[in-house]
Amino acid sequence: MDRAGATPKSAGGRTACINIRALPLQLLLRSHPEWRERPVAVVEEEKPLSPVLWLNAVAVRNGIRSGLRYAAALSLDRHLCAGTVSEEELRAAVRQVHGELDRFSPRVEPCGDEPGVFWVDAGGLGWLYGSLEDWAGQMHACLSRLELSASIAVGFGRFGTYAIARAKDAVTVLPSVEIEEAESREVRLLDLQLDPKLRERLDKLAVYTVGDFLALPGERIARHLGEQARELYRFAEGERPLPLQPRTLPEPLRARMELDENESDARSLLFRVSQLLASLLKAVAGRCQAVAALRLEFRQEDGARRRCRIQAAEPTLAASVLLELAGLHLETVSFPFPPVELSLEVEGVGVTADKLNLLQENPNRDTGSAMRALARVRAEFGPDSVLTARLESGHLPEARFAWHPFGKLTGASPRPVAVRSLVRRAHASPRVLEGLPVNWPSPPAPGPPPEHLVSGGWWTREVRRDYRFIDTGRGETLWVYYDHRRARWYVQGRVE
Repeated sequence: MDRAGATPKSAGGRTACINIRALPLQLLLRSHPEWRERPVAVVEEEKPLSPVLWLNAVAVRNGIRSGLRYAAALSLDRHLCAGTVSEEELRAAVRQVHGELDRFSPRVEPCGDEPGVFWVDAGGLGWLYGSLEDWAGQMHACLSRLELSASIAVGFGRFGTYAIARAKDAVTVLPSVEIEEAESREVRLLDLQLDPKLRERLDKLAVYTVGDFLALPGERIARHLGEQARELYRFAEGERPLPLQPRTLPEPLRARMELDENESDARSLLFRVSQLLASLLKAVAGRCQAVAALRLEFRQEDGARRRCRIQAAEPTLAASVLLELAGLHLETVSFPFPPVELSLEVEGVGVTADKLNLLQENPNRDTGSAMRALARVRAEFGPDSVLTARLESGHLPEARFAWHPFGKLTGASPRPVAVRSLVRRAHASPRVLEGLPVNWPSPPAPGPPPEHLVSGGWWTREVRRDYRFIDTGRGETLWVYYDHRRARWYVQGRVE
């Protein structure tokens, strides 16, 4: 523990900043513990051109930097392990940490811009814990039990504690405002979360520390360095000091009951779910919310737990809709040992009064029924059974779209056209062209010229394709290409 001088017991007006270092990276390593000794990166998407967002120390030592493309990082270290962390995983981790910090202070403010940064009111807590060092040390130990590495700075102001928590390890307790200001001005800008391009521009100006940055003329910051630099200048200078903005975590809407030994079939379990759901729906309505999803957890006789999440088509307070989805899922579940306990939790979300606009714009189509039907499919066959295609910035045709979880059904908006266009239906992955010789007619042999060429792929594996359209004896028009590396013809899709 790093202590910057003795700290008196009385600590009125104190603020602490908790910085969970590179939270997305820690979440990725927590789910892949076998990667801890290897170079690891968090990428935006698992695609060659996706940027690298977070890195561990091993990857940094190997020359990889944040902002690099994934393919470029692999060229520097082919042993690099990379993965993604979803927004939902981040939000769940922030909620978990927020809940733990609530045990140490009644006023906790999570940072909206940097997941993993929290400000906590430390005023008067030295009397309860003996000293602020002990209080901060217990918080640090609590986060360590969650397998999260954090640094904590206990001081007086927002920026001072933030900068020191970003720059130092473990726990630092600052005895005076003057020491906090002096230490925060020595923090390197490299330790703060800045855009790489802004950091490069500041390096060219020989601006390396917070003190160097604050020595710049403030009125010219925005014009020459951009809005992010201006906001950082205001934050560091204390131009707009904000009091702590604590947020309270609502109590989870959860209920549980013991089950009899013979209650393991879908009908009996659904009846028990309905009993718990009735009271929870009243509590959700009391919060001016609706149910977006149900979380079911069964504890079996052998102690094992079985969990599932059932998502509704749209937020609702209709028990019949939720129970129908739960029943469809329970019919697919089998228990190796009888369940002895059922826990039910509802995820509530705020709702707006105007839910019928889409139906009013498209009166001939019942969008609500369509969404309910899709929710039934998702409940019975899993979350990956209902997907939608979205355009992507890929190099090859099959990489120019990707499947994402389906969100909300929107109304069609057709436009009248004079001539209907042909549509190319691309396969998810190319298929070998069957029924023809492999070398028919392989370029550059005589034959129809290719409509277009695709080449590249140097970042992973070189690709060269000659595309053209061919008509089959069955009257179909296929979109095919000749792969020079494999010396084969493939079907990319068909034309309708």
